[in-house]
Amino acid sequence: EGVTPTNLPLSSFLVLLFAVLASVVATRGLSQCLPWHVVLRDLILLGWCVLLTQLDLARQWLPLRFTNSLLFSGLLFSLLSQSGISTLMAISDGLAMFGVLFLFRLWANRHGRERFGLGDVYLLTGLSVWLTLPTAAVIALAALGLILLQQLSSMVGLLSKQQEIPFAPYLCLCLSVAILAQRFPLSTG
Repeated sequence: EGVTPTNLPLSSFLVLLFAVLASVVATRGLSQCLPWHVVLRDLILLGWCVLLTQLDLARQWLPLRFTNSLLFSGLLFSLLSQSGISTLMAISDGLAMFGVLFLFRLWANRHGRERFGLGDVYLLTGLSVWLTLPTAAVIALAALGLILLQQLSSMVGLLSKQQEIPFAPYLCLCLSVAILAQRFPLSTG
């Protein structure tokens, strides 16, 4: 799935940020006596955030093997008895998200130029398997809001204009904020 990137932008920063966030999540879990499965879920999702952000920044696309791994790890997590989401619900949420986003992708890319990639479809599908469809949708809308804010800032000259905007960094930023705030609206977890 492409050539291995030789330049990994912000990799040291992302690893350091993950270490700090993971420490905060683990410490909060211990101090607030959160269930172990919630802390484990948050740590795994933060790890995925580092990997997927790095890939999207370096390649401007997400390889299928990584986005599918996110999706299947969420399905495996849902098999745990205390996961907070049943496997059937995870599958149905994932299928619904995939169907809607795949149709949106066909519409968005109808003129030939790719504006919404298949990696983004699988990324959001995986997130909905982990956290439920409504929660993934709220986090995705927050990420789109940040992208819109960046676009508006570039239109008025505050930021330089970018041709392509990777989606995973914005989504992972919103997910990290939700994890730190421990606010998953409409979530069963």
